[in-house]
Amino acid sequence: MLNGQQQLSHLGESLEVTIKYGSIEKKITGPPNLVAQEVLKFLTQAIPQLELASRLALSVDITQLAEVCQGVFAVTPEGVVVTVPIESLADRELILLHLAKARVAQMLGKSERDTVQTADLIAATKRTSGTVAGRLSELCTENLAERRGKGEYKATTLGLHIFREQVLLKLKPKT
Repeated sequence: MLNGQQQLSHLGESLEVTIKYGSIEKKITGPPNLVAQEVLKFLTQAIPQLELASRLALSVDITQLAEVCQGVFAVTPEGVVVTVPIESLADRELILLHLAKARVAQMLGKSERDTVQTADLIAATKRTSGTVAGRLSELCTENLAERRGKGEYKATTLGLHIFREQVLLKLKPKT
């Protein structure tokens, strides 16, 4: 978005331009030819960098995530549930599944929290506390999960991406 405003000063003509592009804002004031040069310089430098950064950005779109989870998760009056067999998953994949399910439930308004207590992970996975603690530590080290409080964990954006790209493939019904 380019917002230009011409001002007249007592000493001569001055042009003031404020450029807003994404999260960057720059204000340029001066003689029109200098302002024009600075605007072009800003645009040729900033836009390619911002476009590159936006292509590198990793984010999770809830609509897309919900679409790819169709057939694996289902929304019930009680919350989000897993509707496929999960026995084939490794311990860390199983934990990531439950962390992702919590994020999806929160994003869909079926839960106030997007975190899971360690005790709930132990119960849901039917694994020992040592196994769950070890896998959570690995997931946190790999930035796939993060600790949010004492014994509380959530899937990170990267964790949701890995869940979508790797774990869901093992769970999706073959068609």
